[in-house]
Amino acid sequence: MKIRYLLLFTISILIASLSKVSATHIRAGEIIAERVSTQALTYRITVVGYTDTRSNVIFGPGTINFGDGREVTLNTESDIVLVEPLGNQIEKNTFVVTYTFQGPGEYTIRFKEFNRNDNTLNMDNSVDTPFYVETMIRIDPFLGVNNSPVLTIPPVDNGGVNIRYIHNPGAYDPDGDSLAYSLDVPKQDFQRAVNNYRDPDSSEFSFNREDGGTPPFLTLDPLTGDLIWDAPGIAGQYNVAFRIEEYRKIDGEFRLIGYVVRDMQIIIENTNNQRPELLLPDDLCVIAGTNIEEIIQGSDPDGDPIKIEVFGDPIEITSSPASYSPESVFQDSPGIVNFNWQTVCSHIREREYQVRVRITDQPSSGPALVDIRTWNIKVIAPPPVINSLEQQQGRSVEINWDPYSCGNSAETMQVWRRLNSDPYEPDSCETGIRAGYELVGTTDMSTFNFLDNNDLNGLSPGNTYCYRLVAAFPSPRLGESIVSEEICVTIDVDVPLITNVSIEETDSETGQIFIKWTPPYDIDSEQFPGPFTYELIRSVGFMGNQDRESILTTSDTLFTDTNLNTENLVYNYRVILKEGNTTIDSSSMASSVRLEPVIINEAIELNWEFNVPWNNSVSEFTHEVYRNRTDPAAQDADNFTLIAEVDVTTSGFTYFDDGSHNGVPLQREIEYCYYVVTKGSYNVDLLTYPLENKSQIICARPDDNRLPCPPILTFEGPECAEFLSDKSCGFNSFVHDLSWEGDFTGECDDELSSYRLYFSEDGEEGEFTLIETYSAINSNARITNLPTYKGCYYITAVDRSGNESEPSNIVCVDNCPYYELPNAFTPNGDGANDTFMAFDNPFSKCPRFVEGVEIFIVNRWGVEVFSYNSLTANENDIFIRWDGTDKNGNELPAGTYFYNAVVRFDAFAPELQEQKLKGTIQIIR
Repeated sequence: MKIRYLLLFTISILIASLSKVSATHIRAGEIIAERVSTQALTYRITVVGYTDTRSNVIFGPGTINFGDGREVTLNTESDIVLVEPLGNQIEKNTFVVTYTFQGPGEYTIRFKEFNRNDNTLNMDNSVDTPFYVETMIRIDPFLGVNNSPVLTIPPVDNGGVNIRYIHNPGAYDPDGDSLAYSLDVPKQDFQRAVNNYRDPDSSEFSFNREDGGTPPFLTLDPLTGDLIWDAPGIAGQYNVAFRIEEYRKIDGEFRLIGYVVRDMQIIIENTNNQRPELLLPDDLCVIAGTNIEEIIQGSDPDGDPIKIEVFGDPIEITSSPASYSPESVFQDSPGIVNFNWQTVCSHIREREYQVRVRITDQPSSGPALVDIRTWNIKVIAPPPVINSLEQQQGRSVEINWDPYSCGNSAETMQVWRRLNSDPYEPDSCETGIRAGYELVGTTDMSTFNFLDNNDLNGLSPGNTYCYRLVAAFPSPRLGESIVSEEICVTIDVDVPLITNVSIEETDSETGQIFIKWTPPYDIDSEQFPGPFTYELIRSVGFMGNQDRESILTTSDTLFTDTNLNTENLVYNYRVILKEGNTTIDSSSMASSVRLEPVIINEAIELNWEFNVPWNNSVSEFTHEVYRNRTDPAAQDADNFTLIAEVDVTTSGFTYFDDGSHNGVPLQREIEYCYYVVTKGSYNVDLLTYPLENKSQIICARPDDNRLPCPPILTFEGPECAEFLSDKSCGFNSFVHDLSWEGDFTGECDDELSSYRLYFSEDGEEGEFTLIETYSAINSNARITNLPTYKGCYYITAVDRSGNESEPSNIVCVDNCPYYELPNAFTPNGDGANDTFMAFDNPFSKCPRFVEGVEIFIVNRWGVEVFSYNSLTANENDIFIRWDGTDKNGNELPAGTYFYNAVVRFDAFAPELQEQKLKGTIQIIR
């Protein structure tokens, strides 16, 4: 019996020791997810594990969690794809699992296996620590197909004590997404770090850098992915982890759409070997279609043989990939490889291609050392070629261009326009358009022309318009072409040209504006011999879309408009050209100049705005700023002094008055008054330039911090239920009428310039957003096109110095929820009342503001025959539409059935957010 117990004990010890030996094998690894279908959400998930060949254990089985609740075990016989020896006692094991996700979402795919190999210095008890890596993918139909970054350089490089260590994963993204790199901590399970992890560059393992300096460091370049440890101090093996994140540009912003975590091992040995060296070509920028032929050089200080390898996107892409020779062989030092890449249009993208070049030496003894460097190549698109530019009817311009040479890869052609020429030549590798141009149109790549009619308003006569084209490429690669050459056209002057809209007197009631225009110089005199008359149309606002009225018909070409509120309003004018009673055409609109002050740090900032058809941004004509501080009431020009001439082509339409023009600081107690004179021109030789126009006079004090009082806001209607009584069930375009009164007590500033209206769709506690600004003469507003009735408002008053009052009282209105069910229906197929559904007629009984409906229907014995939840139904149908069949599709007999329902509504008030319904239903057959 004692012998038996001794034998059992010996066997158990042997088994335990074998288990421990068999567990010491995993060095490094990562997971790659590749979508294999554009129709189904099926992914090929590749688990790569790097193992210690000194162990007798085969990699696997481990467990894969797909991030959706399902977990499977790797089958070492059916799932393994490749076992590849890499040297240095390292073996690469590749497993592949195909998996279909059930729907869009964010999935963190996790792999875990027992155990890591023994003797990792910067964690405790590595031999009994599980190995864990993860990869996140975001599946979103609005993002397009998404694949994980692919890592092309294995983590197998050894390093030497006191020698800088470098690794790069050679990552590229098959979709062309942008990659970023960040350090992580090795894990033993989801969100669980290994025991007592220490960074390799801590004082326990590192003492100085390769050059003898301190402190040592471990860094990961966020853009290139270079992992550098400068420098190891103790021989042994270490593990580090890092994350490779992929970002996709969506609506101009980069969004994280996935990442891969690599957990890798660094083996450091004592050696006298010196690291080999690389000499790369300069970074390149080439136009697609260029054949790149470059030489990459390398050498070893010890004279050992070297191997130069090339990794990265250009090598991995399927369409016209790059190549190099000799490939992955050792050669005498110094040595070279020849790099060749025939670029094509499909290579165009916004980001540079990062070519990773690795050099490895082959010493007679000791560890091989490596160096890795990044060579950047950018492939850009050629410029489009404009073929012709022709003026068409209605003062429009048709642009025609040649079929684009990379039209199969580009997505859209952008048409850009500017007033007057800017004949610049793009710099080397410059793509896209420079500032100063306006995007006026976009076409697909099968269209080779565009009609610019200035949004149906026509282009302004007498002006020169210049056009350029840029080809744009689709997401995720993005990218823009080199801009085309510029081509220009001057619009015929066959209508009057307004040259002046100048405010001659500033007043809220007796203001005056001087308007002047030209005859139609280029009109067809045979078709329209004249004489001509001119109808002057006045409207309010920069766009001329308010209070439009005809104020004059004359044969003259100038007029002074009187009794205007030039203090608070912007006026807009258009001249209608007539021959007798026949209207021929009209000029472009031209507005008055509006000047606004802002108080900034005991100074006054002036900003002016206008909407005119001529060019008010001409380098040879400066805008003039005038100031009067002696008598604000005196508006005569003699009382104002010129204080600044502004080059608006560089400074914009703004001026900052802090007194520096004459060295006299502004005085806080004085009110300063200003006006500006704008200066511009057409491209017509018959006129005298510059065209000068004055703004209104505004006044402000540098210390004007006296706030207006908050206005009093009132909701005027309409009442919700009454408003909806004659609206169809799907109606979703609401209006709110508001009014307000200003508070002009002596304690508040009563010199107002405007009111600002704020809105919150989420109630009083929600975020209020500015939705509209009204002039000081307004006291009511109608808010239209609201998708729902509920909302909250407040309004503020703003004085002429830009000071804004505290918010007014908050006014909130709530939705008026409604839902009603009938008590009988007749499912007999006659097209009338065939389903049990919420009322859709009359409109007063329509479902209103319903978020969801959940209903259970039972027969007289309490057995459920039908249930429905609109929040989980495919079409989110709140009407229910039960056809009188049971859950198996069988017709139910006529009779009485009972229902319980819960209806959830969109409303502020808690008591309006849910309604419980109970009742009976008669099926009549």
